[in-house]
Amino acid sequence: MFNKKEDIQYSRATTIIGENCKFEGQLRATGTIRIDGEFNGEMFIEGNLYIGEKGNISGNIKTSNLLVSGKIKGNVEAKEQLRISPGGSLLGDVRANTFILDENAYFEGNCKMSKSNTMTTGSQEEALQ
Repeated sequence: MFNKKEDIQYSRATTIIGENCKFEGQLRATGTIRIDGEFNGEMFIEGNLYIGEKGNISGNIKTSNLLVSGKIKGNVEAKEQLRISPGGSLLGDVRANTFILDENAYFEGNCKMSKSNTMTTGSQEEALQ
């Protein structure tokens, strides 16, 4: 009845920052990344990013797909889909092709949605400033 896009696979993470880890700086990665710990800095992910329930992010993110079950304080650019699940929160501005805000999820900021898969031209750093 409804056209539903193929589900994004977050369960097959190639890189995990665990619950007891604290990371500060800049993360550039490809694949599916899962963050269950604390991260302070910028992320540039070519692929899927999953912020677990105990994940706490402070900084800007640019990725293809993002699922937020934890907390993010910063601006987000998702080339495809951004989803905030129940209990997840995002405080910051959003650019996304698709934005899903589940019941009992929290979002505070501005949202700009794109009709195409291409987002910003130029460097990744410029897009998040």
